[in-house]
Amino acid sequence: REKLSKELQKQLIKEYTPIILKMTFAEGKVLLKLIDRETKNTAFEIIKEFRGGFVAGFWQMFAKMFGNNLKLEYEPEGKDRVMEQIVTYYEMGWL
Repeated sequence: REKLSKELQKQLIKEYTPIILKMTFAEGKVLLKLIDRETKNTAFEIIKEFRGGFVAGFWQMFAKMFGNNLKLEYEPEGKDRVMEQIVTYYEMGWL
């Protein structure tokens, strides 16, 4: 499992690092919320599950230093209502 996890991590880093490095702060927040929407887990929980609590804590601290939060939760009925509408329209092919 660990070997497969490391290989998958390398592939993901290679594919998505250039994209993530070009993201704005706001785009990063949206990405974190959409990760929670799609997986029902925050980015922090995913990192903790696959890499452990210490690594998750490190990345949370790093995110907090730059004003972000890996524990952001998606609230489709609350403050993320507009985002939910946009995602729904996209999924229906209206956008």
